[in-house]
Amino acid sequence: MYKVLVVDDEYYFRQALKVTLPWEELGFQIAGEAKNGEEALARMSEIEPDVVLVDINMPIMDGMEFIQNAIRSERDAKFIVLTGQSEFAYAKQAVQLGVFNYVLKPIDEKELQDSLLEIKDLIQKERSVRLELNTLKKQAKENIPVLKDRLLNEWLQGPNVKIPSYTTERLHYLGIHLKALSYLVVVVDIDSIENFVSEEDKQIYKLAVQDIAQEFITVDYQFTSCYDTNDRFVMIIGTEEGLCDKMELLCESIRKSVQKNLACTVTIGIGNRYFDLESISVSYKEAIYALRHRFLLGGNQVISHSMISESGMKASLFSLERRSSLLMCLRVGNLSETEGWITEFFQDAISKNASMEMFLVSGLEMVSTCLEFLDEMSQSFYRIFQDTARPDIFHIFQNMDSYSQLESWIRSFILKVLAHVHDKKQSRAVKVVEEVKLYIQGHYGNEELRIEDIAKNVHMNYNHLCYVFKRETFVTINEYLTELRITKAKEMLDQGIQSVQYVASQVGYADANYFSKCFKKYIGVAPSQYIKNIQ
Repeated sequence: MYKVLVVDDEYYFRQALKVTLPWEELGFQIAGEAKNGEEALARMSEIEPDVVLVDINMPIMDGMEFIQNAIRSERDAKFIVLTGQSEFAYAKQAVQLGVFNYVLKPIDEKELQDSLLEIKDLIQKERSVRLELNTLKKQAKENIPVLKDRLLNEWLQGPNVKIPSYTTERLHYLGIHLKALSYLVVVVDIDSIENFVSEEDKQIYKLAVQDIAQEFITVDYQFTSCYDTNDRFVMIIGTEEGLCDKMELLCESIRKSVQKNLACTVTIGIGNRYFDLESISVSYKEAIYALRHRFLLGGNQVISHSMISESGMKASLFSLERRSSLLMCLRVGNLSETEGWITEFFQDAISKNASMEMFLVSGLEMVSTCLEFLDEMSQSFYRIFQDTARPDIFHIFQNMDSYSQLESWIRSFILKVLAHVHDKKQSRAVKVVEEVKLYIQGHYGNEELRIEDIAKNVHMNYNHLCYVFKRETFVTINEYLTELRITKAKEMLDQGIQSVQYVASQVGYADANYFSKCFKKYIGVAPSQYIKNIQ
């Protein structure tokens, strides 16, 4: 029931109004009444009406002043003005103030009833919108961690993200508070240990490492954090003069605390310091580059980019661009392009007089990229080495003493991965196409047969199934289904069945006219003419 407050200085008018309409049938109840605007304002907070019927001409405080005060106090109510003909100009003014409607005295019952029903419909819509808005706000609040991680990962990837375009208000809403002299990125990655027996264990260790790292950083630094696309814990840290030099010592404290308190170890990569937020993507890539050197230097330590630079390993041979192009070659499955990529990489590395250390790091990075591709395709790394024991890649690389050995091994490995995945993809595609054809042959008579049903039956995504079927057969699923239906229809007509409607229904067409059009398109003549021709 929607609550109504009646405001009028005439007692008998108020009483008559109570019985004029079937209030409850309309979904309303008279919750209170007042004889002037001042009294009505007091009752508003008590009753909290949904609708207020108010007269214009009243003593002490008239209807106009009451409406102005009520609106100013942000009362959530709809107003209908009750006014005489002589006060008509005031009624129009009231509408300009935001009053829903006005009704002239003496009251026309139908006019008042229609206004109330319109208000009821409006209130329902507003409440529905408000409820939906509150639900969206709740969902947005729950999604803040996800939105924050997404935004920070955009920053880390750079360099086309313009950080100043994000307002301070939006950053604070996401819990990002960064305003410092300079910024750098620290990446904390848990070293591989045998204790990780389940995904739940991994999550527990991740959160424990995160808590330890944040506890140390919070003391002296502004920072924000997220997990990157490879599930490594990343901290973007704002530094002031004099504090930057302490970063390696602080990260060493984090490393020691993890080793002491948890059954795991971490390796921490530190990027260089920059004086603008736009450069955090550079610092992040430096931290990742430093982190990768645990394959040469060992895990459970802090590795800064400046330390790697000082040691002479200034740049990775395996750049982000090279990594992306290798992934593309693997995904496309073109053998000659992949072999060309490998040849070009090693020729370029030799021309730059790269050290063996740089070759080893690049080799490990290429293996890592292949592992990422295998995971993407839901394939096992160890099936590539079915004829050997579990391989120790690092040990294999350490025993190599020439560029040619490394190149030969990398080439063999990448091409094995390529063949393993794409041979399986090819055989799987052929099998899926056969499954689709068998399913259609068993269900072509169902006029409600949909590609979505076929996709569910073969356990494949709708769009991917359409792509695979067209690639393998050079026709779409719909074209194949139509051709099969027309072929079956022709067989029935050849057997002497002469009812076009019956044949159409048996091959999956509810509309005989549409069936005739399809038949003529494939056979060249309409079904009726085809029947005549074979008689």
